[in-house]
Amino acid sequence: MRQYDVAVIGSGPGGYVAAIRAAQRGAKVVVAERKNLGGVCLNVGCIPTKTLIRSAELYRTIQHADEFGLKVGSVAIDLPKIIARKDKVVGINTGGIDGLFKGNHIDVVVGEASIPAPGRIVVNGEEIGATKIIIATGGRPAVLKGLEFNGTTVIGSTEALSMTTLPERVAVIGAGALGAEFACIWNAFGAKVTLIEMMPNVLPKSDEELTKRLPQLWKKRGMDVRTGTKVAKLEHLKKGVKLTLEGDTPGEIEVDVVLVGIGLACNSELVAANPKLGIQLGKRGGIIVNEKMETAAPGIYAIGDVIDRTWLAHGASHEGIVAATNATGGNKKVDYRVLPACNFTSPEVASVGLTEKEAKEKGINVKVGRFAFMANGRAHALGETEGMVKIVGDAATDEIIGVHIMGAEAGELIAIAALAMSMEATVEEIIHTIHTHPTLSEAILEAAEDYYGMGIHSKPKK
Repeated sequence: MRQYDVAVIGSGPGGYVAAIRAAQRGAKVVVAERKNLGGVCLNVGCIPTKTLIRSAELYRTIQHADEFGLKVGSVAIDLPKIIARKDKVVGINTGGIDGLFKGNHIDVVVGEASIPAPGRIVVNGEEIGATKIIIATGGRPAVLKGLEFNGTTVIGSTEALSMTTLPERVAVIGAGALGAEFACIWNAFGAKVTLIEMMPNVLPKSDEELTKRLPQLWKKRGMDVRTGTKVAKLEHLKKGVKLTLEGDTPGEIEVDVVLVGIGLACNSELVAANPKLGIQLGKRGGIIVNEKMETAAPGIYAIGDVIDRTWLAHGASHEGIVAATNATGGNKKVDYRVLPACNFTSPEVASVGLTEKEAKEKGINVKVGRFAFMANGRAHALGETEGMVKIVGDAATDEIIGVHIMGAEAGELIAIAALAMSMEATVEEIIHTIHTHPTLSEAILEAAEDYYGMGIHSKPKK
């Protein structure tokens, strides 16, 4: 029986990072992967989706080229070429992981893994010994009863990423990150999109002050946005699907394709299959771990989507660092307080820390600073003036407890806020930091100044 110090099950953004960090710390590592290196994120998630988003952004920008003083001819979408570029980008990234594994002398076994007992895994009938095991099996698209995928007219994100023909009419169920991003992509490409969300707001996990503007903006672009609404019935037609809706915007709609984008389910079957391990599962099937990523079974850790916490690739990667460090003799914990997130919609919506509502629910006396992109010079130069920065602080100490950004490059800008919060910075310390001009990041400085009622380019507070 082959023997390793660490066995990692799954090679997504949590698993492959954990494997590399364990190897860097001197461990002999094996990775068991049932399908493709990179997991959901690199193959059918973050990377391919953002590649399509880039094509959608360029297409939308070129259509408004005249506003920038540029004369262009007719512009058309070549969806097969867009998909081919997406596949190329995916290939480059997965190939990079293979190279990193080889460079770090990490062995890879392809196949479905099981855990018969702590210290052992089985892949393709082969028993492999491992002092420590890290479970990083990820998640899969969740399925609603009555809205089961058929791969053609009712699909998930995996099928959506491989479509080489643009549907004329499409319904997207769920306006979280997954659904809202695909709605923006198809809307930009020219499809008639109906976005359906059961909650009162799109991107329901984000700060309401920012996201309440999105439906109006998307409707101006031709998208039909229906919040407070759910699908009561789905009926298959000779061509397409008929949806019966109930709630705030009831009625019937007929579409060619329905994308179910309500989130993911945990791939925790390997734990459920062996209750003797003593590993506990939560209500939604997520593996329960402590702040060191340890399960209840000695020597077994779990990270990423399978623990039902962040559902973010970078969250999984950080958890992987923590688990690998602890599995190789270290002592590290995860600080979810400073975990940033971004919805790559149009415009982007990013956040770190508490929303204003969450902070108030915790009994914190909050103070808020805001600044609109409409007053930012670089935003005007880019032609991207929609959006704002919102800083939430603890009024007692002025420590930053949340930052929320809607607008161009929000996903890049939020890293500044995450760094500030990780250093327990105050809003005043942002003001004392000189920001480059002209940049979008100046909006963060201006929001900090507005927090104190001293914004140079803000309207005076009454």
